[in-house]
Amino acid sequence: MKFTLKGEVLFSKEADEALEDITKFIEEANQDLFLKGVAPDQRDDASQVVKWNLAGNNLHLEIVSGRRGRAHDALLRMKKPLTQILGPQYHIGVRKITVQDYKIEIPSPEMIDVSQMPYVETAQFQNGKMVIEFEKLEEGDLRKHVVDRVVKHVLAETERIASAEDEDADDILTRQVTKIEPGTVVGRSPKFPVFFEGDPTEEAAKQGWVKKFPGKGQWFYGPKFTALQRAIEDIFLEVLVDKLEFFECTWPKLIPIPVMNKMRYLEGLPEGMYYCSAPRRDPELFKKFKNELLIKKEVPIDRLKDGLKDPSYVLAPAQCEPFYEFFSHEVLDEKDLPIKLFDKSGWTYRWEAGGAKGLDRVHEFQRTELVWLGTPQQVEEIRDATLEISQELANQMELEWYTEIGDDPFYLEGRKVEERGIEFPDVPKYEMRLVVPGAEKGVAAVSANVHGTHFTEGFSIKETHNHTLWTGCTGIGTTRWLFGFLAQKGFDEANWPEMVRERVRKVRTPEVLTWP
Repeated sequence: MKFTLKGEVLFSKEADEALEDITKFIEEANQDLFLKGVAPDQRDDASQVVKWNLAGNNLHLEIVSGRRGRAHDALLRMKKPLTQILGPQYHIGVRKITVQDYKIEIPSPEMIDVSQMPYVETAQFQNGKMVIEFEKLEEGDLRKHVVDRVVKHVLAETERIASAEDEDADDILTRQVTKIEPGTVVGRSPKFPVFFEGDPTEEAAKQGWVKKFPGKGQWFYGPKFTALQRAIEDIFLEVLVDKLEFFECTWPKLIPIPVMNKMRYLEGLPEGMYYCSAPRRDPELFKKFKNELLIKKEVPIDRLKDGLKDPSYVLAPAQCEPFYEFFSHEVLDEKDLPIKLFDKSGWTYRWEAGGAKGLDRVHEFQRTELVWLGTPQQVEEIRDATLEISQELANQMELEWYTEIGDDPFYLEGRKVEERGIEFPDVPKYEMRLVVPGAEKGVAAVSANVHGTHFTEGFSIKETHNHTLWTGCTGIGTTRWLFGFLAQKGFDEANWPEMVRERVRKVRTPEVLTWP
Protein backbone atom coordinates (compact mmCIF):
# COMPACT_ATOMS: atom_id res chain seq x y z
CA MET A 1 0.00 0.00 0.00
CA LYS A 2 1.36 3.44 -0.90
CA PHE A 3 0.21 6.94 0.12
CA THR A 4 1.44 9.95 -1.89
CA LEU A 5 0.35 13.34 -0.55
CA LYS A 6 1.00 16.84 -1.85
CA GLY A 7 0.00 19.40 0.72
CA GLU A 8 0.52 22.91 2.03
CA VAL A 9 1.11 24.49 5.41
CA LEU A 10 -0.04 28.11 5.37
CA PHE A 11 1.82 30.32 7.84
CA SER A 12 0.52 33.56 9.33
CA LYS A 13 3.25 35.51 7.49
CA GLU A 14 6.24 34.96 5.22
CA ALA A 15 8.71 32.54 6.80
CA ASP A 16 11.90 33.00 4.77
CA GLU A 17 13.80 34.13 7.90
CA ALA A 18 12.98 30.76 9.51
CA LEU A 19 14.21 28.66 6.56
CA GLU A 20 17.12 27.14 8.46
CA ASP A 21 14.93 26.03 11.37
CA ILE A 22 12.28 24.66 9.01
CA THR A 23 14.95 22.65 7.18
CA LYS A 24 16.22 21.22 10.44
CA PHE A 25 12.66 20.41 11.60
CA ILE A 26 11.83 18.44 8.41
CA GLU A 27 15.07 16.42 8.68
CA GLU A 28 14.29 15.56 12.32
CA ALA A 29 10.67 14.75 11.49
CA ASN A 30 11.79 12.17 8.93
CA GLN A 31 14.20 10.65 11.44
CA ASP A 32 12.08 10.77 14.60
CA LEU A 33 8.63 12.39 14.60
CA PHE A 34 7.16 10.25 11.83
CA LEU A 35 8.57 7.04 13.33
CA LYS A 36 6.77 7.37 16.67
CA GLY A 37 4.25 4.57 17.16
CA VAL A 38 5.61 2.58 14.21
CA ALA A 39 7.05 -0.84 15.03
CA PRO A 40 10.79 -1.21 14.23
CA ASP A 41 10.11 -3.90 11.61
CA GLN A 42 7.58 -1.61 9.85
CA ARG A 43 9.65 1.56 9.57
CA ASP A 44 9.83 1.26 5.82
CA ASP A 45 6.10 2.04 5.90
CA ALA A 46 6.54 5.26 7.91
CA SER A 47 6.04 8.69 6.34
CA GLN A 48 8.87 10.64 4.76
CA VAL A 49 8.92 14.17 3.35
CA VAL A 50 10.52 13.51 -0.04
CA LYS A 51 10.20 17.02 -1.52
CA TRP A 52 9.49 20.44 -0.07
CA ASN A 53 9.94 24.13 -0.73
CA LEU A 54 9.08 27.35 1.06
CA ALA A 55 7.42 30.10 -0.97
CA GLY A 56 6.60 33.15 1.12
CA ASN A 57 4.08 32.03 3.73
CA ASN A 58 3.42 28.66 2.04
CA LEU A 59 5.32 25.47 2.88
CA HIS A 60 4.76 22.98 0.03
CA LEU A 61 5.29 19.32 0.96
CA GLU A 62 5.26 15.95 -0.73
CA ILE A 63 4.95 13.12 1.77
CA VAL A 64 5.11 9.42 0.91
CA SER A 65 4.26 6.52 3.20
CA GLY A 66 3.14 2.91 3.41
CA ARG A 67 0.25 1.57 5.46
CA ARG A 68 1.77 2.44 8.85
CA GLY A 69 2.30 6.08 9.82
CA ARG A 70 0.17 7.31 6.92
CA ALA A 71 1.05 10.50 5.07
CA HIS A 72 -2.01 12.50 6.15
CA ASP A 73 -1.34 11.64 9.81
CA ALA A 74 2.25 12.84 9.36
CA LEU A 75 1.02 16.17 7.99
CA LEU A 76 -1.22 16.66 11.03
CA ARG A 77 1.65 15.74 13.37
CA MET A 78 3.72 18.59 11.97
CA LYS A 79 1.37 21.37 13.04
CA LYS A 80 2.01 21.62 16.78
CA PRO A 81 5.83 21.25 16.78
CA LEU A 82 6.14 23.70 13.87
CA THR A 83 4.13 26.24 15.86
CA GLN A 84 6.32 25.66 18.93
CA ILE A 85 9.47 26.24 16.87
CA LEU A 86 8.32 29.26 14.84
CA GLY A 87 6.05 31.00 17.32
CA PRO A 88 8.35 32.18 20.14
CA GLN A 89 11.31 33.23 17.94
CA TYR A 90 9.69 34.39 14.68
CA HIS A 91 6.10 35.10 15.81
CA ILE A 92 4.85 32.87 13.01
CA GLY A 93 1.83 30.67 13.46
CA VAL A 94 0.33 27.86 11.40
CA ARG A 95 -2.87 29.25 9.96
CA LYS A 96 -4.06 26.39 7.77
CA ILE A 97 -3.23 22.88 6.53
CA THR A 98 -4.57 21.57 3.22
CA VAL A 99 -4.02 18.54 1.00
CA GLN A 100 -4.03 19.55 -2.65
CA ASP A 101 -3.45 16.11 -4.18
CA TYR A 102 -3.67 12.71 -2.52
CA LYS A 103 -3.19 9.38 -4.27
CA ILE A 104 -3.47 6.02 -2.51
CA GLU A 105 -2.58 2.66 -4.04
CA ILE A 106 -4.16 -0.44 -2.44
CA PRO A 107 -3.57 -4.03 -3.60
CA SER A 108 -6.89 -5.58 -4.63
CA PRO A 109 -8.10 -8.61 -6.61
CA GLU A 110 -10.54 -6.44 -8.55
CA MET A 111 -12.09 -2.98 -8.89
CA ILE A 112 -13.92 -1.82 -5.75
CA ASP A 113 -16.70 0.69 -6.34
CA VAL A 114 -15.96 3.87 -4.39
CA SER A 115 -17.57 6.21 -6.90
CA GLN A 116 -20.33 7.24 -4.48
CA MET A 117 -18.01 7.89 -1.54
CA PRO A 118 -17.51 11.53 -0.47
CA TYR A 119 -14.13 13.16 -1.14
CA VAL A 120 -13.13 10.54 -3.76
CA GLU A 121 -12.33 12.27 -7.06
CA THR A 122 -11.25 9.32 -9.22
CA ALA A 123 -10.64 5.60 -8.79
CA GLN A 124 -9.02 3.14 -11.17
CA PHE A 125 -7.88 -0.47 -11.15
CA GLN A 126 -4.30 -0.85 -12.43
CA ASN A 127 -1.97 -3.86 -12.28
CA GLY A 128 -3.67 -5.50 -9.31
CA LYS A 129 -4.10 -2.24 -7.38
CA MET A 130 -6.87 0.21 -6.61
CA VAL A 131 -5.60 3.73 -7.33
CA ILE A 132 -7.72 6.32 -5.53
CA GLU A 133 -7.32 10.07 -5.87
CA PHE A 134 -9.02 12.46 -3.44
CA GLU A 135 -10.49 15.90 -3.83
CA LYS A 136 -8.85 18.79 -1.99
CA LEU A 137 -8.94 18.02 1.74
CA GLU A 138 -8.96 20.48 4.63
CA GLU A 139 -7.52 19.88 8.07
CA GLY A 140 -11.00 19.16 9.46
CA ASP A 141 -11.51 16.42 6.89
CA LEU A 142 -8.28 14.73 7.94
CA ARG A 143 -9.19 14.91 11.63
CA LYS A 144 -12.54 13.28 10.85
CA HIS A 145 -10.64 10.29 9.42
CA VAL A 146 -12.43 10.46 6.06
CA VAL A 147 -9.38 9.05 4.27
CA ASP A 148 -9.04 6.18 6.73
CA ARG A 149 -12.70 5.25 6.28
CA VAL A 150 -12.35 5.04 2.52
CA VAL A 151 -9.24 2.88 2.92
CA LYS A 152 -10.94 0.61 5.46
CA HIS A 153 -13.91 0.18 3.17
CA VAL A 154 -11.66 -0.92 0.33
CA LEU A 155 -9.67 -3.25 2.60
CA ALA A 156 -12.85 -4.82 3.95
CA GLU A 157 -14.15 -5.39 0.44
CA THR A 158 -10.88 -6.90 -0.79
CA GLU A 159 -10.83 -9.20 2.23
CA ARG A 160 -14.42 -10.22 1.59
CA ILE A 161 -13.67 -10.95 -2.07
CA ALA A 162 -10.56 -12.94 -1.19
CA SER A 163 -12.39 -14.96 1.48
CA ALA A 164 -15.67 -15.58 -0.33
CA GLU A 165 -16.06 -18.99 -1.96
CA ASP A 166 -19.14 -17.90 -3.85
CA GLU A 167 -21.44 -14.93 -4.35
CA ASP A 168 -23.58 -15.92 -1.35
CA ALA A 169 -20.72 -16.09 1.16
CA ASP A 170 -21.56 -14.60 4.56
CA ASP A 171 -20.18 -11.26 5.59
CA ILE A 172 -16.48 -11.52 6.47
CA LEU A 173 -16.84 -9.57 9.73
CA THR A 174 -19.61 -11.90 10.91
CA ARG A 175 -17.33 -14.86 10.30
CA GLN A 176 -14.44 -13.19 12.09
CA VAL A 177 -16.52 -12.40 15.17
CA THR A 178 -18.65 -15.54 15.47
CA LYS A 179 -16.69 -18.48 16.91
CA ILE A 180 -19.20 -21.03 15.54
CA GLU A 181 -19.90 -21.22 11.81
CA PRO A 182 -23.00 -19.11 10.96
CA GLY A 183 -25.92 -21.33 10.03
CA THR A 184 -24.85 -24.15 12.36
CA VAL A 185 -27.91 -25.74 14.02
CA VAL A 186 -27.29 -25.89 17.78
CA GLY A 187 -30.71 -27.10 18.98
CA ARG A 188 -33.73 -28.92 17.59
CA SER A 189 -37.12 -30.00 18.91
CA PRO A 190 -38.70 -33.44 18.69
CA LYS A 191 -41.32 -34.03 16.00
CA PHE A 192 -44.88 -32.92 16.75
CA PRO A 193 -48.17 -33.56 14.93
CA VAL A 194 -48.92 -31.22 11.99
CA PHE A 195 -52.60 -30.49 11.25
CA PHE A 196 -52.34 -28.15 8.26
CA GLU A 197 -51.26 -28.29 4.64
CA GLY A 198 -50.98 -25.27 2.41
CA ASP A 199 -50.11 -21.61 2.70
CA PRO A 200 -51.07 -20.02 6.08
CA THR A 201 -51.34 -16.57 4.48
CA GLU A 202 -53.79 -17.73 1.80
CA GLU A 203 -55.87 -19.64 4.36
CA ALA A 204 -55.92 -16.72 6.82
CA ALA A 205 -57.16 -14.41 4.06
CA LYS A 206 -59.70 -16.99 2.89
CA GLN A 207 -61.17 -17.38 6.38
CA GLY A 208 -61.27 -13.64 7.04
CA TRP A 209 -58.57 -13.60 9.67
CA VAL A 210 -56.53 -11.03 7.72
CA LYS A 211 -57.02 -8.75 4.76
CA LYS A 212 -54.36 -7.25 2.51
CA PHE A 213 -53.80 -3.56 3.16
CA PRO A 214 -53.00 -1.22 0.23
CA GLY A 215 -49.43 -0.57 1.40
CA LYS A 216 -46.77 -3.09 0.39
CA GLY A 217 -45.99 -5.58 3.16
CA GLN A 218 -49.01 -4.49 5.24
CA TRP A 219 -52.03 -6.39 6.50
CA PHE A 220 -55.25 -5.73 8.39
CA TYR A 221 -55.21 -8.28 11.22
CA GLY A 222 -58.76 -9.19 12.19
CA PRO A 223 -60.30 -10.22 15.54
CA LYS A 224 -59.46 -13.95 15.34
CA PHE A 225 -55.82 -13.39 14.37
CA THR A 226 -55.47 -10.74 17.08
CA ALA A 227 -57.10 -12.94 19.74
CA LEU A 228 -54.57 -15.69 19.02
CA GLN A 229 -51.77 -13.13 19.08
CA ARG A 230 -52.84 -11.81 22.49
CA ALA A 231 -53.00 -15.36 23.87
CA ILE A 232 -49.44 -16.13 22.79
CA GLU A 233 -48.22 -12.74 24.01
CA ASP A 234 -49.76 -13.45 27.43
CA ILE A 235 -47.98 -16.81 27.61
CA PHE A 236 -44.62 -15.20 26.85
CA LEU A 237 -45.23 -12.42 29.37
CA GLU A 238 -46.07 -14.90 32.12
CA VAL A 239 -43.50 -17.62 31.43
CA LEU A 240 -40.53 -15.61 30.13
CA VAL A 241 -40.79 -11.85 30.71
CA ASP A 242 -42.15 -11.90 34.27
CA LYS A 243 -40.03 -14.89 35.29
CA LEU A 244 -36.82 -13.11 34.23
CA GLU A 245 -38.04 -9.87 35.88
CA PHE A 246 -38.13 -7.57 32.88
CA PHE A 247 -40.09 -4.36 33.44
CA GLU A 248 -42.31 -2.84 30.77
CA CYS A 249 -41.67 0.53 29.17
CA THR A 250 -43.32 2.41 26.33
CA TRP A 251 -40.74 3.55 23.81
CA PRO A 252 -40.95 6.00 20.89
CA LYS A 253 -41.24 4.52 17.42
CA LEU A 254 -40.21 7.73 15.64
CA ILE A 255 -36.43 7.68 16.03
CA PRO A 256 -34.28 10.79 15.32
CA ILE A 257 -31.62 10.18 12.67
CA PRO A 258 -28.73 11.11 15.05
CA VAL A 259 -29.79 8.21 17.31
CA MET A 260 -29.71 5.83 14.34
CA ASN A 261 -26.25 7.16 13.48
CA LYS A 262 -25.00 6.26 16.97
CA MET A 263 -26.45 2.77 16.48
CA ARG A 264 -24.43 2.52 13.22
CA TYR A 265 -27.56 1.53 11.30
CA LEU A 266 -26.98 4.28 8.76
CA GLU A 267 -23.61 2.75 7.84
CA GLY A 268 -24.90 -0.80 7.83
CA LEU A 269 -28.40 -0.86 6.37
CA PRO A 270 -29.54 2.62 5.28
CA GLU A 271 -31.73 1.09 2.55
CA GLY A 272 -33.71 -0.98 5.08
CA MET A 273 -35.57 1.84 6.87
CA TYR A 274 -38.50 4.19 6.38
CA TYR A 275 -37.47 7.84 6.58
CA CYS A 276 -39.83 10.53 7.86
CA SER A 277 -40.00 14.23 7.05
CA ALA A 278 -41.88 16.95 8.90
CA PRO A 279 -43.95 19.43 6.83
CA ARG A 280 -42.65 22.95 6.26
CA ARG A 281 -44.48 25.86 7.86
CA ASP A 282 -45.65 27.19 4.52
CA PRO A 283 -49.45 27.71 4.36
CA GLU A 284 -49.25 29.09 0.81
CA LEU A 285 -47.51 26.00 -0.51
CA PHE A 286 -50.05 23.67 1.09
CA LYS A 287 -52.86 25.87 -0.19
CA LYS A 288 -51.54 25.21 -3.71
CA PHE A 289 -51.34 21.51 -2.86
CA LYS A 290 -54.99 21.43 -1.75
CA ASN A 291 -56.18 23.41 -4.75
CA GLU A 292 -54.35 21.11 -7.16
CA LEU A 293 -55.78 18.08 -5.39
CA LEU A 294 -59.26 19.57 -5.58
CA ILE A 295 -59.06 20.25 -9.30
CA LYS A 296 -57.14 17.20 -10.53
CA LYS A 297 -58.67 14.69 -8.07
CA GLU A 298 -55.31 12.99 -7.69
CA VAL A 299 -52.57 13.56 -5.14
CA PRO A 300 -49.92 16.01 -6.51
CA ILE A 301 -46.90 14.17 -5.11
CA ASP A 302 -44.32 16.63 -6.47
CA ARG A 303 -46.17 19.51 -4.81
CA LEU A 304 -46.24 17.51 -1.57
CA LYS A 305 -42.48 16.90 -1.76
CA ASP A 306 -41.93 20.65 -1.97
CA GLY A 307 -43.75 20.99 1.32
CA LEU A 308 -41.57 18.54 3.23
CA LYS A 309 -38.39 19.20 5.17
CA ASP A 310 -35.36 16.95 4.82
CA PRO A 311 -35.77 13.55 6.55
CA SER A 312 -35.09 13.87 10.27
CA TYR A 313 -36.51 10.61 11.66
CA VAL A 314 -36.86 6.94 10.82
CA LEU A 315 -39.63 4.57 11.88
CA ALA A 316 -38.11 2.19 14.44
CA PRO A 317 -36.42 -0.67 12.54
CA ALA A 318 -35.06 -2.45 15.63
CA GLN A 319 -37.43 -1.33 18.44
CA CYS A 320 -34.57 -1.32 20.98
CA GLU A 321 -33.14 2.07 19.89
CA PRO A 322 -34.66 4.14 22.76
CA PHE A 323 -33.12 1.86 25.40
CA TYR A 324 -29.56 2.82 24.45
CA GLU A 325 -30.44 6.49 24.05
CA PHE A 326 -32.03 6.47 27.54
CA PHE A 327 -28.66 5.49 29.07
CA SER A 328 -26.54 7.62 26.72
CA HIS A 329 -23.80 9.49 28.69
CA GLU A 330 -25.14 8.07 31.97
CA VAL A 331 -23.02 6.43 34.68
CA LEU A 332 -24.13 3.21 36.40
CA ASP A 333 -22.93 1.24 39.41
CA GLU A 334 -22.24 -2.45 38.88
CA LYS A 335 -24.13 -3.34 42.07
CA ASP A 336 -27.35 -2.09 40.45
CA LEU A 337 -26.97 -4.34 37.41
CA PRO A 338 -28.38 -5.92 35.38
CA ILE A 339 -31.05 -3.54 34.09
CA LYS A 340 -33.81 -5.38 32.19
CA LEU A 341 -36.59 -3.59 30.30
CA PHE A 342 -39.03 -4.52 27.54
CA ASP A 343 -41.44 -2.88 25.12
CA LYS A 344 -44.46 -4.34 23.29
CA SER A 345 -46.24 -1.08 22.57
CA GLY A 346 -46.16 -0.92 18.83
CA TRP A 347 -44.81 -1.80 15.45
CA THR A 348 -41.34 -2.45 14.09
CA TYR A 349 -40.77 -1.17 10.56
CA ARG A 350 -38.46 -2.64 7.92
CA TRP A 351 -38.27 -1.85 4.21
CA GLU A 352 -37.93 -5.29 2.62
CA ALA A 353 -38.03 -3.96 -0.98
CA GLY A 354 -38.92 -6.95 -3.14
CA GLY A 355 -38.58 -9.36 -0.21
CA ALA A 356 -42.03 -8.76 1.29
CA LYS A 357 -44.32 -11.78 0.99
CA GLY A 358 -47.26 -13.22 2.90
CA LEU A 359 -47.57 -12.85 6.66
CA ASP A 360 -44.04 -14.05 7.37
CA ARG A 361 -42.07 -11.22 5.72
CA VAL A 362 -43.80 -7.88 6.07
CA HIS A 363 -42.89 -4.21 6.33
CA GLU A 364 -44.44 -3.68 9.77
CA PHE A 365 -44.74 -6.36 12.41
CA GLN A 366 -45.39 -6.90 16.11
CA ARG A 367 -42.65 -7.88 18.54
CA THR A 368 -42.01 -8.10 22.24
CA GLU A 369 -38.55 -6.56 22.54
CA LEU A 370 -36.43 -7.36 25.60
CA VAL A 371 -33.27 -5.29 26.14
CA TRP A 372 -30.78 -5.46 29.00
CA LEU A 373 -27.52 -3.99 30.26
CA GLY A 374 -24.98 -5.54 32.61
CA THR A 375 -21.61 -7.20 33.01
CA PRO A 376 -20.51 -9.48 30.15
CA GLN A 377 -21.37 -12.59 32.19
CA GLN A 378 -24.81 -11.26 33.18
CA VAL A 379 -25.62 -10.26 29.62
CA GLU A 380 -24.76 -13.67 28.15
CA GLU A 381 -26.61 -15.54 30.92
CA ILE A 382 -29.78 -13.50 30.32
CA ARG A 383 -29.59 -14.04 26.55
CA ASP A 384 -29.22 -17.79 27.06
CA ALA A 385 -32.19 -17.83 29.47
CA THR A 386 -34.49 -16.03 27.02
CA LEU A 387 -33.56 -18.52 24.32
CA GLU A 388 -33.97 -21.61 26.50
CA ILE A 389 -37.39 -20.51 27.76
CA SER A 390 -38.54 -19.71 24.20
CA GLN A 391 -37.50 -23.20 23.09
CA GLU A 392 -39.31 -24.81 26.03
CA LEU A 393 -42.44 -22.78 25.28
CA ALA A 394 -42.40 -24.02 21.71
CA ASN A 395 -42.19 -27.59 23.02
CA GLN A 396 -45.16 -26.95 25.32
CA MET A 397 -47.11 -25.57 22.34
CA GLU A 398 -46.09 -28.72 20.41
CA LEU A 399 -44.33 -26.66 17.75
CA GLU A 400 -41.37 -28.04 15.83
CA TRP A 401 -38.38 -25.68 15.90
CA TYR A 402 -34.62 -25.44 15.45
CA THR A 403 -32.04 -22.88 16.61
CA GLU A 404 -29.06 -21.84 14.53
CA ILE A 405 -26.13 -19.45 14.76
CA GLY A 406 -27.27 -16.21 13.15
CA ASP A 407 -25.44 -15.11 10.03
CA ASP A 408 -26.61 -11.49 10.10
CA PRO A 409 -26.25 -9.86 13.56
CA PHE A 410 -27.95 -6.55 12.77
CA TYR A 411 -25.42 -4.35 14.51
CA LEU A 412 -22.41 -5.82 12.67
CA GLU A 413 -23.53 -4.25 9.39
CA GLY A 414 -22.27 -0.90 10.64
CA ARG A 415 -18.89 -2.34 11.70
CA LYS A 416 -17.46 -3.04 8.23
CA VAL A 417 -15.60 0.25 8.48
CA GLU A 418 -14.39 0.59 12.06
CA GLU A 419 -12.16 2.97 13.93
CA ARG A 420 -12.73 1.83 17.52
CA GLY A 421 -11.80 -1.33 19.39
CA ILE A 422 -15.06 -3.10 20.21
CA GLU A 423 -15.49 -6.21 22.36
CA PHE A 424 -17.66 -8.82 20.65
CA PRO A 425 -19.15 -11.98 22.17
CA ASP A 426 -18.17 -15.41 20.82
CA VAL A 427 -21.70 -15.82 19.44
CA PRO A 428 -23.41 -12.50 18.66
CA LYS A 429 -26.73 -14.01 17.59
CA TYR A 430 -28.88 -17.11 18.00
CA GLU A 431 -31.93 -17.38 15.77
CA MET A 432 -34.79 -19.71 16.69
CA ARG A 433 -36.95 -20.77 13.74
CA LEU A 434 -40.36 -22.45 13.70
CA VAL A 435 -40.60 -25.11 11.04
CA VAL A 436 -42.92 -24.33 8.12
CA PRO A 437 -44.01 -27.67 6.58
CA GLY A 438 -43.00 -27.86 2.93
CA ALA A 439 -40.63 -24.89 3.18
CA GLU A 440 -36.86 -25.24 2.97
CA LYS A 441 -36.25 -22.85 5.87
CA GLY A 442 -38.28 -22.16 8.99
CA VAL A 443 -39.62 -18.74 9.94
CA ALA A 444 -37.36 -16.77 12.32
CA ALA A 445 -39.50 -16.20 15.43
CA VAL A 446 -36.91 -15.35 18.12
CA SER A 447 -33.65 -13.43 17.69
CA ALA A 448 -31.39 -13.52 20.77
CA ASN A 449 -28.43 -11.13 20.59
CA VAL A 450 -25.43 -10.03 22.63
CA HIS A 451 -23.79 -6.83 21.35
CA GLY A 452 -20.61 -6.71 23.43
CA THR A 453 -19.54 -3.08 23.84
CA HIS A 454 -21.02 -1.96 20.50
CA PHE A 455 -23.78 0.15 22.09
CA THR A 456 -22.12 1.03 25.39
CA GLU A 457 -19.22 2.52 23.39
CA GLY A 458 -21.46 4.12 20.75
CA PHE A 459 -23.77 5.73 23.33
CA SER A 460 -21.03 6.41 25.91
CA ILE A 461 -22.62 4.35 28.71
CA LYS A 462 -20.19 4.08 31.65
CA GLU A 463 -19.78 2.13 34.88
CA THR A 464 -18.57 4.17 37.86
CA HIS A 465 -15.54 1.90 38.44
CA ASN A 466 -14.77 1.74 34.70
CA HIS A 467 -15.87 -1.89 34.54
CA THR A 468 -16.91 -3.23 31.15
CA LEU A 469 -20.61 -3.04 30.28
CA TRP A 470 -22.33 -5.09 27.60
CA THR A 471 -25.87 -5.03 26.22
CA GLY A 472 -28.17 -7.67 24.79
CA CYS A 473 -31.62 -7.91 23.25
CA THR A 474 -34.09 -10.64 22.40
CA GLY A 475 -36.84 -9.94 19.91
CA ILE A 476 -39.84 -12.23 20.15
CA GLY A 477 -41.47 -11.89 16.75
CA THR A 478 -45.12 -12.29 17.64
CA THR A 479 -46.38 -12.01 14.06
CA ARG A 480 -43.90 -14.62 12.83
CA TRP A 481 -44.58 -16.91 15.79
CA LEU A 482 -48.25 -16.89 14.78
CA PHE A 483 -47.31 -17.68 11.19
CA GLY A 484 -45.29 -20.71 12.32
CA PHE A 485 -48.06 -21.77 14.72
CA LEU A 486 -50.74 -21.65 12.01
CA ALA A 487 -48.43 -23.37 9.50
CA GLN A 488 -48.18 -26.37 11.86
CA LYS A 489 -51.45 -26.40 13.83
CA GLY A 490 -53.83 -24.83 11.33
CA PHE A 491 -56.99 -22.83 11.95
CA ASP A 492 -59.14 -25.37 13.79
CA GLU A 493 -58.92 -24.60 17.52
CA ALA A 494 -59.56 -28.25 18.31
CA ASN A 495 -56.04 -29.02 17.09
CA TRP A 496 -54.39 -26.33 19.20
CA PRO A 497 -52.60 -27.22 22.45
CA GLU A 498 -54.69 -26.56 25.54
CA MET A 499 -52.31 -23.92 26.94
CA VAL A 500 -53.10 -21.76 23.87
CA ARG A 501 -56.74 -22.71 23.37
CA GLU A 502 -57.77 -21.85 26.93
CA ARG A 503 -56.38 -18.32 26.59
CA VAL A 504 -57.97 -17.35 23.26
CA ARG A 505 -60.94 -15.05 23.70
CA LYS A 506 -64.11 -15.77 21.74
CA VAL A 507 -64.47 -13.12 19.06
CA ARG A 508 -66.48 -12.64 15.90
CA THR A 509 -65.35 -11.53 12.46
CA PRO A 510 -67.54 -8.74 10.97
CA GLU A 511 -70.14 -9.96 8.48
CA VAL A 512 -69.46 -8.41 5.08
CA LEU A 513 -71.44 -9.52 2.04
CA THR A 514 -68.55 -9.12 -0.41
CA TRP A 515 -65.73 -10.39 1.83
CA PRO A 516 -63.88 -12.62 2.37
